[in-house]
Amino acid sequence: MKRPHYTNYTSAFPELEKVAKAIRDVMTDFETVDDALNENVKRVKALRKFGMRKAQEECVHVANKLENCSPEEPCGSMACSLCQCYRRLRFMQKWWPYIKEHQEDYVAITLVFYADKHSASELSDWEYSKFKQRVLKVMQRIGFKSPIIGGFEMDYHNFTHDKKQSHWLPHLHLLMPNEPEKLEMLRQYMLRKKNLLAREGKRNRPMRIDVITNVERQMSYCITGIWMEYPWFLNADNKLKKSKNPRRIKSAGVYAKSLVKLDRLSDGMLSFAVNVQVG
Repeated sequence: MKRPHYTNYTSAFPELEKVAKAIRDVMTDFETVDDALNENVKRVKALRKFGMRKAQEECVHVANKLENCSPEEPCGSMACSLCQCYRRLRFMQKWWPYIKEHQEDYVAITLVFYADKHSASELSDWEYSKFKQRVLKVMQRIGFKSPIIGGFEMDYHNFTHDKKQSHWLPHLHLLMPNEPEKLEMLRQYMLRKKNLLAREGKRNRPMRIDVITNVERQMSYCITGIWMEYPWFLNADNKLKKSKNPRRIKSAGVYAKSLVKLDRLSDGMLSFAVNVQVG
């Protein structure tokens, strides 16, 4: 796949270019159009390689979509790096002023749903909409009054020594009002037995709270647009260890199927919002 180098182009969303410029003034590594399109080259290559070899027509269909995406005519796929970049910019355009103003009243939360882990073979049929509705009801029942915003992601935990243990792990990155009593209620929900002890012999840590120190970076982190891999391995002492940093999914098949799954989801499905008016 060869693509043009976009030094000058007509964006379908010129207002978002202004947002991107403002963000890069304080977050210099925020991706450019060329960054996103270079990433799409890698995604198309993985989709075509696996799709052609395994006769996976949907992989080829998504590859075609990403290959034809351009700043002038974005494809809208959630598997597309450029369209995910536009998605992040729209999110930040809408919420940046609000979070800046209320930074002291908000915290960054990561919720990990160990009880909802599933194998690579189950990814295609896993019903995310049911998961999302369940979590939304929990948030509403707890009774947060201010907006909760963020996004859904999954990490692939690759047990390199035993592929049968490898699985997808759903999680949410959210910006939430710093209401200690309600956050404690949420923590107790996340610490319920089936989520706390989902790994044999291990106690999980399903909820993390961070102070918002960099609004732009933490907002961008809420909606990253790519699902990554954490390798697990046995060390020299035969103890199970996990890599500290995620990487691009190594298996072409797992990676391609994750992009197909993302393509089936919409911006609205991947975004998470409570106490927010639609539109």
